[in-house]
Amino acid sequence: MLVCFISKSVCFMAKYQKFLLAITLLVVFLVVYSPHFNYSFPFHVDEWHHISEALRFQQPGAYFNYLTMESVRRASGLEIGFHFILFLISLVFNLVLVYKFLPAIWAVVSAAVLFWVVYKKTGSKFLLAWLAVVFFGSIKSNVNLTGLWFFTPLTFCIPFVFLYFYFFSEGIEKKNKKLILLSLAMMSVVVVIHPASISFAIPILALYLIFNYRYLFSELKFFSVFLILLLVGIIFYQIILGLSWLQFLPSLLDKLQFKSGWGVLELKNTPTEIYSWLGYLLALVGAVAIISEKQTKKYLIYLIWPVVLFLALVLYRFTGVSYLSPYQRNWYYFAISLPLLSALGLGYIIDNFIFYVNDFITSQPLRKYFYQIGLVVIVGLVFLLSFADYYSLPQQAGLYQVINQNDYNTLLYLKTQPKGLVLALPFISTALYPLAAQEPIGTIAFYGNRQDVEKFFLSENCSDRQLIIDKHKPNYIISPYPIDCPFISLIKQIGSNYIYQAKKI
Repeated sequence: MLVCFISKSVCFMAKYQKFLLAITLLVVFLVVYSPHFNYSFPFHVDEWHHISEALRFQQPGAYFNYLTMESVRRASGLEIGFHFILFLISLVFNLVLVYKFLPAIWAVVSAAVLFWVVYKKTGSKFLLAWLAVVFFGSIKSNVNLTGLWFFTPLTFCIPFVFLYFYFFSEGIEKKNKKLILLSLAMMSVVVVIHPASISFAIPILALYLIFNYRYLFSELKFFSVFLILLLVGIIFYQIILGLSWLQFLPSLLDKLQFKSGWGVLELKNTPTEIYSWLGYLLALVGAVAIISEKQTKKYLIYLIWPVVLFLALVLYRFTGVSYLSPYQRNWYYFAISLPLLSALGLGYIIDNFIFYVNDFITSQPLRKYFYQIGLVVIVGLVFLLSFADYYSLPQQAGLYQVINQNDYNTLLYLKTQPKGLVLALPFISTALYPLAAQEPIGTIAFYGNRQDVEKFFLSENCSDRQLIIDKHKPNYIISPYPIDCPFISLIKQIGSNYIYQAKKI
């Protein structure tokens, strides 16, 4: 079992506990994989973007050359660690076809890590750790906020976020420098995969250190080791963006202000888009239980975490600016902070239920019977209510299909043709490089001139189309309908797609 590789103590759980955990992780896999039951390709344009960047690693120097061609592309290099990991996967599997499994597989890894963290933090309380996995699995996804349904740098970093928070807090609480260094190691991994998954945590970790200022001041020399992470981050940022030392600070200050319009789609998100109301309520109960039972010191970082992010979300609503990490990503960082608190809240309710049963039922066999039935009913209701609207997506943030099977066949054919530039609709263009190894004129996001592409296909005038051809000089055109213009010739029709070659004039 995966968690056995993380901690031997987990392997000493009762057999029924291991079975229940395995079944729950399987459910997490199926729930996250479910959007792909009827679709075999990546859903999100971000996923296609990362596939494109990863496959450029197959040609030495191609990745970096492509980034440096346009200044706007350089920021993609800040996630080079993720692209390299995908490249390694591509050496074994067809990356496009295997990608549909990656979100579900990694959701299981994240859930297993969370189980271990909660199991250790709560003193080996299986029920609380298991409930945390259930609440984690109930976190929703959509194309605006992204999430577990998509394999992106954000989702890849989730288990590392769980681990570096845990090791950091445990190390300080127990004055164990090895655990703190382990946390630093986790952060060092994250910084080259998804820098926002470190920057969002800066105020959280800083506040936690302030609450533990005595230990901080007594070990200032040791804590200076974190300057290494800062230095690595600075050098990494400077090299990737190609900045001089004079340009570095103004650029960094600008990049850490994520203003309205940063995302492709801006929505007024509601709390239930990402987590259930029951989950929020139980998380609040969990926070109250921590404070009332005087366990604040033990769980302090898990109280600071959601509070800081909630304030950041509110600040964005009033100012239109999110500092250190994007507003959309903050929603997800906020959501993944809640399963532990929700589990503690439900555990607190269950404990009180036990006291109630013990007070009113004197017979030991009957008491045990009522407790078991009550536990099943409570957990069952929570499970149903947490997942009740799991597939209810905001109207503007529903899933979309970038390509269909006919587009896939078209791009596989185009892969057999000499390399060149391709003018195609933005959606199919998004999959051009991953499937055909051809360069697009413009995609939905990230690459090229989408406006000219749309203008070409919306126009019915050959003269207007000629101007766009002259400007971008494509080698191929993929159209969903026949085009009768003298400057192109049909190469092949595949289903409803027409592949044309632009004539040299």
